[in-house]
Amino acid sequence: ARPAPRRASRARGPARSRAIVPRAGADDDIAKPSSASNSVLSALCPLLKVFSGGDAAAPRNRFLEVATSGFASISRLPFGVTVQPECAARPAERSPKKPIVLYEFEACPFCRRVRETATQLDLELVVKPCPKEASTHRDEAFRLGNSKNTFPFLVDENTNTAMSESEDICKYLWFTYGEGTAFPEAIVTSTMVTGWMPTLLRAGRGMTRYAHAKKTVSAFSDDANENDSGNVGLPKVTLYNYEGNQFARLVREALCELEVPYILANAGKGSARRERLRLIDADASVPYLIDENTGVSLGESDKIVAYLFEEYGGYVRRAEA
Repeated sequence: ARPAPRRASRARGPARSRAIVPRAGADDDIAKPSSASNSVLSALCPLLKVFSGGDAAAPRNRFLEVATSGFASISRLPFGVTVQPECAARPAERSPKKPIVLYEFEACPFCRRVRETATQLDLELVVKPCPKEASTHRDEAFRLGNSKNTFPFLVDENTNTAMSESEDICKYLWFTYGEGTAFPEAIVTSTMVTGWMPTLLRAGRGMTRYAHAKKTVSAFSDDANENDSGNVGLPKVTLYNYEGNQFARLVREALCELEVPYILANAGKGSARRERLRLIDADASVPYLIDENTGVSLGESDKIVAYLFEEYGGYVRRAEA
């Protein structure tokens, strides 16, 4: 039997391979950002839901969607856009061989900086959305050691590590997969200044589970062996994405609200995954969704969002007259 993922140690200062370098200070201080974020999000959630426009599956004003998401991306520049050159050139033997699983929800600014880090490190993630009122993944994360029920929560099967606290996660990923480059402190220090802007500009989209979302058992492969996280197979839904892309954000929001697990195939500027995507579809660009459950492959964020709510939310759009 495979061992359960271990909780990451909080060793201070540099260490040899796979070092986790948390922020200096007492452990109690390290826990505060996520606790504060949960409190603020809890307070903002009812207000943001009012401004989010009612039914999340209903047709949206395309101009407002693109504009607010665009401003959200601008607010976090330059993070989550360009791949670190050393990571783009990472040899295959140093690439992760097993899944790196992230439990998170789109509207959380602390989850966002983990996704930004993954884009810059050119890492592929398995995302298990954990919106408020989630039916599956929050319980799963709790069983794996997320006893405080705070997000993000990361499980890396390559190092048999499970950990929470976004700053610790960002530094762990960078020191493990950053090819020896210096950690960009601004990716975490800027969160309290600009990290909330996408959440506010997008009026809390990607925060709460869609009331009619289907239970997504079929979103996993049936023919794969059980992995270290206790899940069977990998998600059948893949999204080519990079965190700073305004159109990809709209798709991630929908996947989160529908609690659909998916493979986040990061394809930031400089990533080799962009060439892989062009081999799939010569005209493809980010975002691009592949759903092996239905055989559907789609570009264009508005089409992808509509498809997701129809397929996984049971939404029926009225035929145009």
